[in-house]
Amino acid sequence: MLPKVFIDWAYFGRVKVLKSQLSRGFVQDPMFFIDMMRHTPILATASIINGRIFVNAKVVGAGFILKEDYIDEALDKLRKHYLRGEGMDRLEYAMEGVKLLLEVLYFDDEAKAYEKVDFTKIATLELAAGKKDSSKHTWTNLQSNREACLLYYMPPNISFEIHGEVDVHLEGKYYEFVNLVHDAFHYTPPKARVNRPCLIFNVREVYDNSPRAMGVKLS
Repeated sequence: MLPKVFIDWAYFGRVKVLKSQLSRGFVQDPMFFIDMMRHTPILATASIINGRIFVNAKVVGAGFILKEDYIDEALDKLRKHYLRGEGMDRLEYAMEGVKLLLEVLYFDDEAKAYEKVDFTKIATLELAAGKKDSSKHTWTNLQSNREACLLYYMPPNISFEIHGEVDVHLEGKYYEFVNLVHDAFHYTPPKARVNRPCLIFNVREVYDNSPRAMGVKLS
């Protein structure tokens, strides 16, 4: 389970950013990019190649997922939004997508969030898997080793290190849900939505890496 201090910062902090952007019409001032670092951790993976340990790290977009009991209802709404996307203005589509995410996934009500969101997991997409010229280092590492680390950082002094195991989904509810959450804001035409594996990071340990704590284990 993710500790409350991380949930308050990463999840509820993101709720505030989304609501602020919606009210301001997506004004992307410098503070917006700092605030969105709640969404862009570094994913570190490793594998043994020809007898040597190969380590890779890259910035990813990572978010949250619902508990399984609540996914079906959200999927229905996300599908309908995506299907309207082709004929919509991109800004209008993005704004409607943020409204939808605040309705089905990012709740400002704490009791509702803890009831519906699975705070034992963090989700991302392996978008590089479908890119012809990508090195695919992360994807290659995950074929033989699912142990990974997420490192969050926000200047000047916030940092969390999360260890766990990655599940890879190439189909099913998690796969569709995480892809549609991504596309709720970033509309992607159907022909470009191929080979985007869903990575579900199962949280095992969380550390506070701030200068004050210097690696104190939180959970």
